[in-house]
Amino acid sequence: MANPTLEMIQGMLYGNGLRIGKLSPAGRIIAALMGRHGDVVPFMGPQIHDHAMTVAKVPARRYYFDAHLLVDVQIAIDHWYGFDSCTIIPDAYNFEVEALGAKFIYSDNAMPTVDTNQPLIRERADLDKIGPLDPLKGRIPMGVELAALVSKKAGGPFAAGFFCSPFSLLCQAMGYPKAVRALKRDRVFAQELFDWAENIAIWPYLKAQAAQPGVKQSLGADAWSAFPNLNPELVEEWVLPSARRMMARGKKELGITVMAGGAAADYCEEDPAKFDKEIMFKCLAVSRKTFFVLDIALSAMGRTQDWNMAWLQEFAVQNGKGGRKLPIFASLNGRFMRDSTPEQIFAKVREWINIMGRDGRLLFFIANVPADTPPINVHTALYAVHTLGRYPIVKDLASIKIELPKFQPFDEWLKGQPEAETIFKAREWKPEKKVFA
Repeated sequence: MANPTLEMIQGMLYGNGLRIGKLSPAGRIIAALMGRHGDVVPFMGPQIHDHAMTVAKVPARRYYFDAHLLVDVQIAIDHWYGFDSCTIIPDAYNFEVEALGAKFIYSDNAMPTVDTNQPLIRERADLDKIGPLDPLKGRIPMGVELAALVSKKAGGPFAAGFFCSPFSLLCQAMGYPKAVRALKRDRVFAQELFDWAENIAIWPYLKAQAAQPGVKQSLGADAWSAFPNLNPELVEEWVLPSARRMMARGKKELGITVMAGGAAADYCEEDPAKFDKEIMFKCLAVSRKTFFVLDIALSAMGRTQDWNMAWLQEFAVQNGKGGRKLPIFASLNGRFMRDSTPEQIFAKVREWINIMGRDGRLLFFIANVPADTPPINVHTALYAVHTLGRYPIVKDLASIKIELPKFQPFDEWLKGQPEAETIFKAREWKPEKKVFA
């Protein structure tokens, strides 16, 4: 097993000009983040839970309730594709509200989903009726176990537990319209909601995670606070103070890094005719403040295939220090990945590397891979990044001929892998038959 500390040291040295030895995938990422660049542009593992389940052909009613299965499936899929990091996360928005009593819809082939027709919070009085989260209820024990398994099986600087950040949790519990209305029109109620979310709904979950061996950090997903759901001003006013409170309390009381607000202020304008550079820059500026540990320029869930990426490059250069731009996380949009041809993906990767990759500090990823994305498209994206993104970047990227990558079908590749037994056995699982009197 690789030594994460040595990988980090080598990556930092390599990225700063002392290029000794062959970089590991993790070292490649560190080189891009902490230096200028490594050997090639890294491609980080994406959020992939539904897609991984689909490719592995395991039942949703087992996959989303069994931490060992979910971890093994995502590790196997990440390794099969060859990503430079292993990102393991389930349906991160659903654990707390489910355990608190929200009504859910369960499926044979998709993640559990909150029933928006039966909200957990309908009025202020409901906050007092719900009571604190019990870490033994619902799938919270699975989430706690998952945090420990990730630290054990996919350890390193990117290993983390997960939770649902406060604003997104409120949207799950009461619906987006009521949640955002409270922020805009009823500050007293809004603060009560955030206090409830942080301390009553989320904190017991974090406490249970922190008690597990090896868990050093937990990341809070917050897609509901992306733009235009919330404008940058509302993120500054509500999401960031909440994230700072949780970070400080996590460090003081639990001894772990708690990072809420993941994807807050992410620029997700859907209409290209409304793309606005000034607003995008405001979103990027606020988004920087949510990471605490890293200072990056992030694109994630937005319609990035239609962005002018010269804007993202400009922002990164303007806000860099010491002659180095901010590291850019360039996300290939999930729908673009699902619906495009391999040739279109090649072209997009070539375009982005030409604009943002020549001076280094560029990392690719996919914010979330849809379940039905053709695997050839994911293999193509990674192959294109690792082929076109070799340093030093050639002057004319069009001169590099790219062919469709050849890859072994997942089931053939899986044979002999450590995760094979868990996955093949899960395919045989059948739900217990209920006997009614």
